[in-house]
Amino acid sequence: MSIFATMEKLIRHIETLLRRHDYVIVPELGGFVLQRQSSVITDEGIEPPLTVVSYNPLMKTSDGLLAIELSRAERISFREALQLITAEVETAKVLLEKNKKLELGKLGFLSIDSGDKVTFRPSANAGFIPSNFGLETLHVATIQKTDEEEKRVIRIVIPSRRKITRYAAAAAVIAGLVFGAPKMSEAYRDFANLYPASLFDKTEIQPENQTAQPVQTPAEEPETAVAVAEPSHHVIVSCMATLKDAEEYQEWLKSLNYQHTRILPPVKTYRIAIESFATKEEAIVYMQELRESKPQFADAWVLSDSGK
Repeated sequence: MSIFATMEKLIRHIETLLRRHDYVIVPELGGFVLQRQSSVITDEGIEPPLTVVSYNPLMKTSDGLLAIELSRAERISFREALQLITAEVETAKVLLEKNKKLELGKLGFLSIDSGDKVTFRPSANAGFIPSNFGLETLHVATIQKTDEEEKRVIRIVIPSRRKITRYAAAAAVIAGLVFGAPKMSEAYRDFANLYPASLFDKTEIQPENQTAQPVQTPAEEPETAVAVAEPSHHVIVSCMATLKDAEEYQEWLKSLNYQHTRILPPVKTYRIAIESFATKEEAIVYMQELRESKPQFADAWVLSDSGK
């Protein structure tokens, strides 16, 4: 069965994200992951290696990727995108429980088996994935085997006595030339001894002694370091699974005139700080004001560097 327009729009965003990434997490529903399938040889031909969509029901924790894509495409706030996803997931669960089957566009089908377990069947049409473009089944004609084997005839030709005599005479001439070669080399060796060995003496040129003069460089005066307090308390507003997604979210914050946003070094995820402070008290005050004034940042929290 088909779902109403809003759910179909959400599925199209999932398909778009799968073209860019290897996975998409739908909060409280599961994750859709791309997997590489090897080539398969069948009776009809050779199936090409394809990328197929798989389903993991354990991937339910939101990473914000789907909400960011939805808020950007539909021009709604991040919080509104999260609320829309939550509402559509609840509707999908009701439809799945009622009809035992749920169509997810080009992704495939979710269904409930006899043991009340949710299973996923990918769609046979996975052409929306870029790596599958142009791949088709290769049909190969079968080779017919024959029981009859061709008989090979080997012919041996024996030369006549007259040809054998000619071959023996030619071999004797070649042997005489080979064994006479050392005498010719000895004659050249005797002729070479007529030249005096003094012609081949080489004179060596001794290099002149040079004394290296040390180069004096002026002593550098030490620079006085000025200690600058590095902000070590950060107000975190989002966490992303990849650096690319974190950079896109950072650019979105800068478009809202938050110019001091930064991406912290990754610890499992990339955390985006909207502002950083030298003291924890300043960070907490800013976080509270941000939560009250900006609903899309109601989940903001403070992260302090180790030992600060």
